[in-house]
Amino acid sequence: MFLRSTELNSLERICIRPGADLVLIYGRRRLGKTTMILRLLEDRRGAYLYTPRGSLVDILNSYLDALNSQLSIDIFGKVSRFEEFLDLLYRISKKEKIIIAIDEFQRIQEADRSAISILQDYWDRKLRFTQIKLILVGSLVGIIERLAIHGDAPLFGRLTSQIKIEPLPYSRARIFWKKLDIYDRVLAYGVFGGTPAYMDSYDFSIDIWGNIEILIVRKEGKLNNEPENLLASELRNPLVYMSILERISMGERGLPLGKIHVGESNIIPYIRKLEKMDILKRIYPLNEPRRGALYAFKDEFFRFWFRYIRRYYWLIEMERYDVVLENIKSDINNYLGYTYEEILRELLVLLSGRKINGMKIPTFKKFGPFWERDLEVDALGVSQDTIIVGESKWQDKKLGIREISKILEKAELLAQKFGKKRYIVIILSKTGFRRDYSEENLILLDHEKVEELFDRLTKNTIT
Repeated sequence: MFLRSTELNSLERICIRPGADLVLIYGRRRLGKTTMILRLLEDRRGAYLYTPRGSLVDILNSYLDALNSQLSIDIFGKVSRFEEFLDLLYRISKKEKIIIAIDEFQRIQEADRSAISILQDYWDRKLRFTQIKLILVGSLVGIIERLAIHGDAPLFGRLTSQIKIEPLPYSRARIFWKKLDIYDRVLAYGVFGGTPAYMDSYDFSIDIWGNIEILIVRKEGKLNNEPENLLASELRNPLVYMSILERISMGERGLPLGKIHVGESNIIPYIRKLEKMDILKRIYPLNEPRRGALYAFKDEFFRFWFRYIRRYYWLIEMERYDVVLENIKSDINNYLGYTYEEILRELLVLLSGRKINGMKIPTFKKFGPFWERDLEVDALGVSQDTIIVGESKWQDKKLGIREISKILEKAELLAQKFGKKRYIVIILSKTGFRRDYSEENLILLDHEKVEELFDRLTKNTIT
């Protein structure tokens, strides 16, 4: 199932407008960049050029082979300089509108340190006056920023568009899991996250726990060592990154910087790199926007792997897969509690400014989790005269009046704290509520209703 339609639509709009475009698409591996480019080229005149590791001559002749086969044009001879290759693109794109997508383009810079500066010069003098749509695709986020995004980057100011590919949110990833029951959709998202390559590994002919065992838990599983392999392929000192991620996985939501100790290393540069790769993110409490951050996983699959696979790898080495699975199952509701918090926050952002059950949810001016010493809520939206409090409960028992009353009390305190006249409380409960509770400022949603809401919200038909 193709899940990058939003990003693909943006690319299609670029490709139909007149003139030349220099487009950057970047994001870490496995997020669907290449699949999206190949889908773009299915019915358009263009070529996909993969950049192998090797010398500049090897790279350029690989490009020539791809141009010959995909564009059905005769290009004779070899090229040994990047200028010669760019001049070829110039001659082609002067005559016709053409899409050229160069994947892993940062490797050109590895082969020839002057290559990107040469591209800058060619773009300024020649290519920008043609009909070329030159799409540069890269996966090493830090290097790509130095080449194209930062103010002193060679391509800074030349890009006509840039698209960062990130893990899919639940509202989009859940479409892939439609064949599963509504509870297993949350479990699947909590395990495989929003990374299309991991999701595509799923076998719908067996149940979800069978997939978890075969793909992730077993030593021979396709995803068993995926995070370690990805980090090793993209980072120096991957063991330091592994230690940081393992430490953060011990927290239910995340950890403050002061509790992430890894030997004597200054961990801040490592954490910044993991943030750029969309593996970690900073979560700030709404009341402390500049300090008090937690560092948490942005990628659910990495969170799952470090919490259960890395931690229990000694059992996996002994092939005690049954024990590992039992440990996961006994803790999975606790683990999915944070996943459901994230789903709640995503849902509330989609609801902002819309109606639900006849009640208008005001547009948020500020939004995020809230915590201080004796008061904590999963989500808090602040509008002009109203606060919106959201709480999520992923548990196998229905929520009763005592738990609901405590949340309402929190909302009253927060309304006073923020000086607002009214509050709205929205509670998500996996298995629902012991009975119906009717208050004008209270919205109760079991998970079946949550899934129905996502269906309607993504179709923009909430009333």
